[in-house]
Amino acid sequence: MLFKVNETIRRHLAENIWLYCIVVFFLIFGLCLGALTVNNINDTTKGELHSYMEGFLNITYSEGIFSPDILKQSFFFNLITFVIIFLFGMTYVGIIGIPLIAGFRGYCIGFTVAFLTQSFGKEGYLLSVASVLPQNLIYIPATIILCVCSLCLSLTVLRNKYLRKYGEISAYIMPYSMTMLVLFVFMLAGSIIEAYLTPYIIKLVIPYILKG
Repeated sequence: MLFKVNETIRRHLAENIWLYCIVVFFLIFGLCLGALTVNNINDTTKGELHSYMEGFLNITYSEGIFSPDILKQSFFFNLITFVIIFLFGMTYVGIIGIPLIAGFRGYCIGFTVAFLTQSFGKEGYLLSVASVLPQNLIYIPATIILCVCSLCLSLTVLRNKYLRKYGEISAYIMPYSMTMLVLFVFMLAGSIIEAYLTPYIIKLVIPYILKG
């Protein structure tokens, strides 16, 4: 059983390596674009964001964060992302839309990390690791695989459209749906980490940030 699973994963990677390259490229491009965007923000806006972050850190350290609210927000955001990726996979429009979603995910991470490091200096790196890394150890791989699976089906839809094989796409729907649901469960695990572990780690590093 384990051998069959490993063989399936190996074959999937071998057959879709170029799709993984495309998705990772857009993710990295988004990271870089997000980081560059921070440099173009005017000083007034940066000052306001810095003040907001300092207030947030002080409140977090003194009162903590209500994790159920974070879990609810994270779940909603990941659900919306999942539904969009899932639906894109069923149309050839996904060939354009799915890489853009990967890029947007990267943009959010790149902007957050760049802003924290610019705003808090050396301590910002520590804050970035504490606030961004834990959940994204799951989010990033899950998003990449979600996007690749969705792109696979989207390309199949496009190919069948030109070959006029409209009925054959139905055979892919069930395996596609099951795979996507499993990946969504992993994203939910990321939401739990974001809601319950990340705030705890942030609270541990806040004294070093504010002291710096």
